[in-house]
Amino acid sequence: MTFKLSAELHGHMSDVRGLVAQGGDILVSVSRDKTGRIWKRAGPNDFIEDSVLLGHTGYVNSVTAIPPTAEYPSGLVATGGGDKIICLWDPTDLAQPTSKLAGHTDNVCALAASSDGRVLVSGSWDKTAKVWIDGVCKYTLGGHQHAVWCVLVMEDGSVLTGSADKIIRRWEGGELKGTFEGHTDCVRALALLPGGRFASAANDGSVRVWSLGSAKCQAELYGHTSFVYSLSVLPDGAIVSGGEDRSVRVWRDNELSQIILLPSTSVWTVAALGNGDIACGTSDGVVRVFSAEKARLAAPDTLATFEQANASFAVSKKTMGDIDTSKLPGPERLEQPGSKDQQVIMVKSGLAVEAYQWDQGKQSWAKVGEVVDAVGQSQKQVFGGKEYDYVFDVDIQEGMPPLKLPFNVTENPYGAAQKFLERNGINLDHLDTVANFIIKNTDGVQLGSGESVSADPFTGGNRYVPGQSAGSAGVPDPFTGGSRYVPEGAAAYEPPSEYVINSQGNAAGIIKKLAEFNAAITGDDANRLGDEQMQALQKLDFSGPLILTEDVYSALLRSAMQWPKDKRFPSLDLLRLITAASPLPVTRSGRGFVECIGEATEFFDLLGDEGRKGLTKQEEVNLMMGARALANAFATPAGADLVWKSRKQVLGALDGSWIKAVNPNLLTALSNLYLNLAIAASKKGDDDEGLNILSAASQFLSCTSNADAQLRLVNVFGVLSHKFQLCKDSARVLGDETIVILGFQGKSDAVKRAAKDVGAFLST
Repeated sequence: MTFKLSAELHGHMSDVRGLVAQGGDILVSVSRDKTGRIWKRAGPNDFIEDSVLLGHTGYVNSVTAIPPTAEYPSGLVATGGGDKIICLWDPTDLAQPTSKLAGHTDNVCALAASSDGRVLVSGSWDKTAKVWIDGVCKYTLGGHQHAVWCVLVMEDGSVLTGSADKIIRRWEGGELKGTFEGHTDCVRALALLPGGRFASAANDGSVRVWSLGSAKCQAELYGHTSFVYSLSVLPDGAIVSGGEDRSVRVWRDNELSQIILLPSTSVWTVAALGNGDIACGTSDGVVRVFSAEKARLAAPDTLATFEQANASFAVSKKTMGDIDTSKLPGPERLEQPGSKDQQVIMVKSGLAVEAYQWDQGKQSWAKVGEVVDAVGQSQKQVFGGKEYDYVFDVDIQEGMPPLKLPFNVTENPYGAAQKFLERNGINLDHLDTVANFIIKNTDGVQLGSGESVSADPFTGGNRYVPGQSAGSAGVPDPFTGGSRYVPEGAAAYEPPSEYVINSQGNAAGIIKKLAEFNAAITGDDANRLGDEQMQALQKLDFSGPLILTEDVYSALLRSAMQWPKDKRFPSLDLLRLITAASPLPVTRSGRGFVECIGEATEFFDLLGDEGRKGLTKQEEVNLMMGARALANAFATPAGADLVWKSRKQVLGALDGSWIKAVNPNLLTALSNLYLNLAIAASKKGDDDEGLNILSAASQFLSCTSNADAQLRLVNVFGVLSHKFQLCKDSARVLGDETIVILGFQGKSDAVKRAAKDVGAFLST
């Protein structure tokens, strides 16, 4: 019973992070491209994209199918992601989510449902799992010390949670009932087995089998040579696993039955179909289906293309385990048959090391890749009179000689890529492509140090090699257990420590416009400012400390809060200047500064309304004034304390606000408020509060091209990472790649400089 390619499903624009099968003919996938997709079988070896799920504002990392209930006879699909939201989708109406579940304060990375469809369990980077019953959060399961990477609902109704703290916990009715310990690194996956048993997988490269009746592990399955990310179970009880070693592995009776190699390093997710087929999602954005049934195998040309992609794939030594190249056999080994189907061997051919897999049916060896860094690391190559760790041949145009791409592993891949493009007069639009080529073909080997680390092309972090002690080379990464290289000069980075205050403005012009609007109000209108109040405003001197009476404050607030919305902006702008210069924040009728600004600008109503798709120009102007006023409150200790006390409300409104904003000045104001909140967190908060700000700011940064916003958000990363180790570790996952790219493609020189500084610091 050998699995072979059945179908390839193309549509996602980035990594496929989650998969779930519904029967044998429907698959649901989710991706870092912020979408989910539903695929339906169109033939024995063909699936078509039926629907695209658009509802998340960040990476979509988790998915599960909720069985039918009386309320939803077709069942539901649940998706979760970096926007901290769980979307529920009715297959009969996929235009928008049926509902959204909010409660987590960080990335929702795991979902699982009960067999009766009533219970949904979610796991998050916020270190908690939540149990949702009929769409309402019934329990929050706290106790894990790090991110909850996986969740599972057992047949008896108990809930299992697996975490980066290496522990699996069992819960009943919201209460902890027991733990399962044995993994030596982050627990990444859980899967239900028959008879009250379950399987787990971890970054330690192992798959383990447990029983609810005993805390002792029943079996340990070793074969993966790197992280194991995902598990599923076939209808016949076989376990399927996928991991960072570009493989899907099938286990029967606790023995490795088959290895399926993929032309992509990361197999993020696997799913067993009801007909016994296997699906997997990988870092190249493709969903692949494999079948053991001849009738469902891919067409010969598709199989040949897949085999060629495998053969040309550059395999890293770190994903193949330790290799002593001096002991490898030569090509003559290929004249001997394999010992079992799908056996993988390595053969030394000259200076190259090639990987081959045995096909029992064809009785032949098939090349499945070249091990790019298996030859001794001391072998330097020369280009332009200088020695390099690598000199790649890059084919740019057919019939022309390849261009030489030199690279030392101490270099930033994006810097080497930029030099290569500029030297050869190639458009910098190809920067990402060349940098990713370097990353994939070097895998972050650290030559000359006697140690090897595997670079994560998505986070910039280093991947764990089973058997290597975590943190053996630098600062440990709590998500992967790896460590990172240190660029020269990185330690000198100092983030901004002073709040950014917008105190510039033509006060005389603002007051003149306010007087013009005030004059248009009828004399008996209670909202009209009196002559004495207007005279007091006209005498304001912003060159020194402001002295304002409570009466003038109150009048100004009244005009900002009760005048027609299109006439409020001069009052709001004046409040912005006063807030930056006044020793005390403004209040009115017992309401504090934040509440007054929120009401005057509709800051919390407009930005916090998830159903609102856009903003009018006038709304954007008022919101800009509100964001500037809130940011300027940090100019005084009293004002900073007031905004910090309201941080949850302010951050709740800010989350996703950039999606609605078009006005570049509003985007700048929102990003500036994020920066001041980050600086406040470094002075007043803790690492969890810093992480909340960082998580939202990373999403903002990933989707804005506004130069001023980019500059402020890059500095959010710097401020929080410099203060909190947890934020520094998380920054490598949330935005390291974005910051590296901005170092070369930022919208201004200031952005590029800041990104390079912060990127270098994150690499320490």
